[in-house]
Formats: sequence, structure tokens, C-alpha cells
Amino acid sequence: MIPYSRQSISSSDIQSVTAILHSDFITTGPAVEAFEAALCSFTGAHYAVACANGTAALHLACLALGVGKGDLGLTSPLTFLASANCIEYCGGRTGFIDIDPTRLALSPDALDEWCKKKRVPKVVIPVDYAGIPADLPQIYSLAKKHGFAVIEDAAHSLGSFYTYKGRRYACGSCAHSDLATLSFHPVKNITTGEGGAVLTNSPKLADKLRLLRSHGMVKRPAKAPWYYDMADLGFNYRITDIQCGLGISQIKRLAEFKKRREALASAYDNSFAGIRGLVIPPRPNGTDPCHHLYPIRFTAGEKARRTAYDALLKQGIRSQVHYIPVYWQPYYEAKYGTQRGLCPEAERFYHGCLSLPLYPGLKDSQQQKVISTILECIP
Repeated sequence: MIPYSRQSISSSDIQSVTAILHSDFITTGPAVEAFEAALCSFTGAHYAVACANGTAALHLACLALGVGKGDLGLTSPLTFLASANCIEYCGGRTGFIDIDPTRLALSPDALDEWCKKKRVPKVVIPVDYAGIPADLPQIYSLAKKHGFAVIEDAAHSLGSFYTYKGRRYACGSCAHSDLATLSFHPVKNITTGEGGAVLTNSPKLADKLRLLRSHGMVKRPAKAPWYYDMADLGFNYRITDIQCGLGISQIKRLAEFKKRREALASAYDNSFAGIRGLVIPPRPNGTDPCHHLYPIRFTAGEKARRTAYDALLKQGIRSQVHYIPVYWQPYYEAKYGTQRGLCPEAERFYHGCLSLPLYPGLKDSQQQKVISTILECIP
């Protein structure tokens, strides 16, 4: 079976984890700090706080910004549930901004209209979809204009870059956000098994994140070697040295992963560009994505998508759909009365999208099998 995505584990990754297992620390210890330093070095962010998973990262980011009961948070509907749920965890209220089809990410124009005509949110969470950076400079400009905070959901985009005013920025740099979150699930661009991180350039936010990551607990050795205070209501969102040992090795391989993902995405582009009934993913000017997904779109909609999905499966090929619009979920429908048609661009994309296999270990012969199967489905 060819999966739509999977991890790539090398002998060096295994050696890195084995070294941790032979060390004095296997839970939160020096490898966590070393991994956080590697994330800062790669992205350019000043601080990184590694944690249990990408959902925990989003929750911590919202908590650090003080999102609370009744506060409004806005995000894209074209994302995994966690990008919205993190607002709900804090007692906030979630709204959805339609996507810009040229990026498949939250539309700055639609966001500006919302702020002018409705209510300025406490926080906006743009999502870098499939590795394509959201228009972070424009969104951050709106944040300064209207007065909201920005959390970049960069779960798909570690290794992606964008250019603004002639300068190159890494996704996760927090150059145009208050915080950024990462996920290291096995299908992401690097993995720690499970794991996540929050990045920021604010020392105050970094301190708050570290506090909330570990029960809100502060050690007080001046009182006694064993003494601690619980200064805030925190969580056990810590990550282990074992996981970070893998992450330290994986981030060294990110350039290699990106090169292979680009080659695979280009091969798909060359095969599908100009084929009637198919739309390839966008490549916006000024962006250099690390392709996390390859979401092709069938213009004929759900029937054509299902035909292709079934044909691939018959050939032993797993594909996936990213994503069902979040506000279609029963929880959001029941709480907010959200209805179909709320975000037309996101819904149009969902009705025809299908993520094809894309991961560093995908062989050229396997990709050709995927390509041939898709082309055979086009009338």
C-alpha cells in the first residue's frame, strides 16, 4: 500500500534516539533545549517552546495571549479541527474567514471586511496550507490597523519561506506574527513521533508558554531545594528528550526532505498542468514552499473526486481529503448555527480536492503509478 504520507526515519535518526536512551535524561531535559535552539536557528525566531503536540501548541499560544471567555478568534475553515478548537478550549468564540484561492489560506481582504463590518477579534490564526505561506505581512498589517494578535499556524510549513520587501523570511520566524505553532506528527515535514512547538520573539510570551507547559509551576530553591509554587493553572504539555532527540536529527535532514518534496510536486505539476478538469496547487509569487501536501482539485466536483479516490485505492494507493470545512462539524453547527455557504471559496475547494501521495520516501515508479491512475480517470 502506498500511503498519502509517512515519516522518513534514517539510521542517524535512530542513533540520535538511542543516544538519549543511554543518557541520564529521557523526559524533559537538555535535548528539549537543544531542539528548541535548533528550531530558533532554522526559523530565525528568538524563542521556541517545544510541547506535546501541535494541538497543545495552539492551545498554549491562545492561553499566552490571554484568550478567554467570550473573546473572538478567527481562523480559516480549510484546516484541521485544532486551529479552531484551540479558541474554544479557552472559552472563546470562533469565527471563520474564507480563503484566498490564490493561496488556499485565510483571505486578508475578507478579514479586513469582517473587522470593519462586524467585530474586531482578540486573535487571528492564519493557516499555512499545504506548505504555502499565508499572506502574513498583509495580515500582520491588518493586526496593527485593527488591534488583534496573530498566531501563524505553521504546522504544514516548516521549511517554507516567503519574500516581503526584498527580504526572505522563514515560516515560523514570527516576523509577521506574535506567535507561530508547529506540529511534528509523522506526516509533517519533520517528526518527533508526536510533538509540537510554539515560536515567538517576545520574552514575556516565551516565559508564559514555559509556565503553562508544565502545570503553571515555578521552582523556588531559595525556600528549599524541593520547593515550588503553582503560579498559574497550567497543563502537562511537556515533550520528552527521546522525542527531541529524534527532532534534532530530523531538522538536520529538512533541506533533503524539502528537495525531494519539490521534485515530487514538480513532477505532479508537469503531469497535470493544462489537463482539462484538473487544477494544480497554486505557487504564489514570492513564496518558496516546502510542499507538505499535494492537493489536486477536480473541477467536476465530488463525483470526479470519488472516482479518482476509488481508482487509486483499487491500485493500493491511499489518498486523503484536506479538509472538510471546520464549521460543517456538528459541534460548530450546534453552537453557532453555521450553515453551508458561509465560506464559498473554501467549500468550492473542498468539493473537488484530493491530496495525492507526497513524502520523501515516495519512489518515482510509485508516483508514476499515481499519475497514470489519475489521468485514466479524466474523461
